[in-house]
Amino acid sequence: MGSQPNAGFIADEVRGRVIDWEKKNWVPYPWRVNRTPYKVLIAEILLKRTTRQAVSREFPKFIKKFPDIYAIYRAPLMEVAEALRNLGLYNQRATQLKELAKILVERYGGKVPDDWDKLTSLPGIGPYVAGAVLSFGYGRPAPVVDSNVMRLLRRLLDLESNKYEVYLRILWRLVPQEDHEYFNYGLIDLGALVCNYREPTCKICPLKDLCAKARRPDP
Repeated sequence: MGSQPNAGFIADEVRGRVIDWEKKNWVPYPWRVNRTPYKVLIAEILLKRTTRQAVSREFPKFIKKFPDIYAIYRAPLMEVAEALRNLGLYNQRATQLKELAKILVERYGGKVPDDWDKLTSLPGIGPYVAGAVLSFGYGRPAPVVDSNVMRLLRRLLDLESNKYEVYLRILWRLVPQEDHEYFNYGLIDLGALVCNYREPTCKICPLKDLCAKARRPDP
């Protein structure tokens, strides 16, 4: 009977394949180029329950009107809401942005925190956005776990848990020190485009021979 594959080797394989795939398939959405912690934070708030296509149209206009957190802080709530009208949930988003701006300006001197605990203590900012700000905004290795990433890991590792914390712990161990931005973008994009909810296209997935679901014969 052959020996079981080394867990560290498999982790390295997953990291390498995801990074290589993303470098070939990376899409330069407006929020992925010329990144700053502020732009990443704004993008993640705009992307919540909204398509990438819609945010691609509205994000550049919003950043031009509100180039930093001070601009949101000074603007009336209705002005912020009007700038978000085409995205839906504009009153909710505007209220959150105003609350964030108040805290960031008055408590942090207009700087988006570079600390996990401080980020997750901000109103409406959970682990996903905190990880995105750290990895994409500050260039620090941190997990970025959304529903697409959870689904990909669930299938890859044959997990039954639906608890977010389980996947967050796995990604803290799996995220690499180098190229973590490509790794995180890769997991998000693979989960959204390849390992999707209804019809995963396993044949084109770079992880297919490592994936528990892809190796399992159909019933």
